[in-house]
Amino acid sequence: MPRRVPVVLVAGGLGAGKSTLVNHLLCHADGVRIGVVVNDFGAIGIDAMLVAGQASAVSSLADGCLCCTTDANGLAALLADLTAPRARLDLVVVEASGLAEPRELVRLLLDAIAGEARHAAYGGLVVVVSAVEGAVEGEHDGAVRLADLVVLNQVDRVDDPAPLVAALRSAAPGPVLPVVRGALDPALLVDPPARRGPPRTGQLSFDVLLREDAPTEHAHPAGESVAVQRDVPLDPARFAAFLEAGPAGVFRSKGVVRFPGAAPFVVQTVGTAIRVRPAPRSVDVAGARLVFLGVGLDEAALHAAVDACAADPAVGEPSLLPVLRYEESDRVDAG
Repeated sequence: MPRRVPVVLVAGGLGAGKSTLVNHLLCHADGVRIGVVVNDFGAIGIDAMLVAGQASAVSSLADGCLCCTTDANGLAALLADLTAPRARLDLVVVEASGLAEPRELVRLLLDAIAGEARHAAYGGLVVVVSAVEGAVEGEHDGAVRLADLVVLNQVDRVDDPAPLVAALRSAAPGPVLPVVRGALDPALLVDPPARRGPPRTGQLSFDVLLREDAPTEHAHPAGESVAVQRDVPLDPARFAAFLEAGPAGVFRSKGVVRFPGAAPFVVQTVGTAIRVRPAPRSVDVAGARLVFLGVGLDEAALHAAVDACAADPAVGEPSLLPVLRYEESDRVDAG
């Protein structure tokens, strides 16, 4: 099945630093081909003028990246074009106006994926909050409570960002990453593509993860990562509940898992969004090989949580329904 392209939504209040974050992603793409959609939903397209200095409707940026502008009605069609295999993009970032409603953005994206944008995958809602303005605004407009990842920007402009970080972590379901000048590493959002040569030191790409000689632990340049390898099958219901709960601090996870009586499955998550598909026939694991990426990860807790998902051999073959309900459709064509 053709690879799906993650689409990441970037939202936040006016002046929080969304365009700064998008520019940082473009300037540090490191071989990742990024499509940027600036969606002002009918407002004057000022944000489009700020993204990499481009103001035209569709502009070609360095390293094959694209910058586009559209309104809400054109989002699905544009995402369908950008995520089609012929576009050869690895990641699409949708930067929303500071006036946009994050819940509506997520709905539009999911509708697009279910309709025209069949090669797209939900890449998460990233909410940018200004440390100068504080965390209160983000809590009040509900964006933080919906976010898969909160980026607390401009922490260098306050004396002590710790109270803001604590307030956001108490409100956000996902991890909170304090940054300066929007410095979010693209590697937290997508794996560097193999076609561009070897990944940067320490990064474990999904291709490497599927190899039998893949290391069990590695460093990651964006946030943190924890790798877990187990040689016993996992219980589908327990594992699905573990993923649905959203492990603390985890923004993205990926791996291969075997359940009793079944062939291995590839599992990928963003926040609590889960995607499952049968693993290639060349991939074989006895239990689980998983990598968790995020901020403030508790390695011991993640290892213990996966251990708690081990299947009970005395029970027999459990139902796969808790996992199969997240199985990806195979209707993606080669267009």
